[in-house]
Amino acid sequence: MNDYRDVTPGKSTASDHLQSMAQTIINFLKNPIEGIKRLPDWSWASLIICMVILSMISGILSGLIPPNFYRILGGFVLSPFVGVASGMVGALLIYYYFQVFEKSTVPLRKVFTLILFANVPFFTFQIVSEILPPITLVGFAFAAMLLAVGLTENFQLEKKRSIRLAGILFAVIFFLWLWNRIDISRMT
Repeated sequence: MNDYRDVTPGKSTASDHLQSMAQTIINFLKNPIEGIKRLPDWSWASLIICMVILSMISGILSGLIPPNFYRILGGFVLSPFVGVASGMVGALLIYYYFQVFEKSTVPLRKVFTLILFANVPFFTFQIVSEILPPITLVGFAFAAMLLAVGLTENFQLEKKRSIRLAGILFAVIFFLWLWNRIDISRMT
């Protein structure tokens, strides 16, 4: 039987691309402040795949601590949708912030890339949030800090304005988290 696979040097496979994406995330985790300054130029498909994989891993692992079948299933099925949707909402908020308040247009894909990488610490901290719910806020605080640095470095937004925008987004998330915790405590 003949083997007609293309083995041309320089051609990358989907597996190679996923490995490259994983290595980029690992390098980012080693030095997130420097990593957020130099975002990769990935396609929309790569960004969505990365967001789906990161949110799925985070959701499944959080379902394992402590083990709960329904939370694991939710991590597998719901977390990717929530991750992509919230990432897109965040990207659109920043995109329109630039248009309305900064009177400039920035590439939406680059904004989504910033949101994706800024959320990596959140995904990491989210894993243990069932045991220690306030750890979610620590993850969001790191995400807000990275967002401020990323806005300054990638979009040349004034540092003070970047910090203010990231702070406002963190405050909104904090109040939503607090409201959710109050609702949960009322149900029990």
